[in-house]
Amino acid sequence: MTDQDRARIIRCDDLLEADVNGEIVALHVEKGQCYGMNAVASRVWALLAEPTSPEQICAQLSSEFDVDAETCQTDVAALLADFESEGLIKPAA
Repeated sequence: MTDQDRARIIRCDDLLEADVNGEIVALHVEKGQCYGMNAVASRVWALLAEPTSPEQICAQLSSEFDVDAETCQTDVAALLADFESEGLIKPAA
């Protein structure tokens, strides 16, 4: 991970969201875009409610799911890249 990846991040507030059977469905009203998140992505989304880092997310997920550290880091980095490209996360102030 780069130093930029280690920065604390937080989710953006401009989405409407609902929990549907343990998974998040979110709507970005301005973009007219709907996002469906599986259970793991929903958990990451919940963790992003407060400023956090990819390392902290992986530590939490590793304690909750059966995943090795390398896989977790790779998958979380990819998910956060997706969230960033969609404008769903931002650097924490």
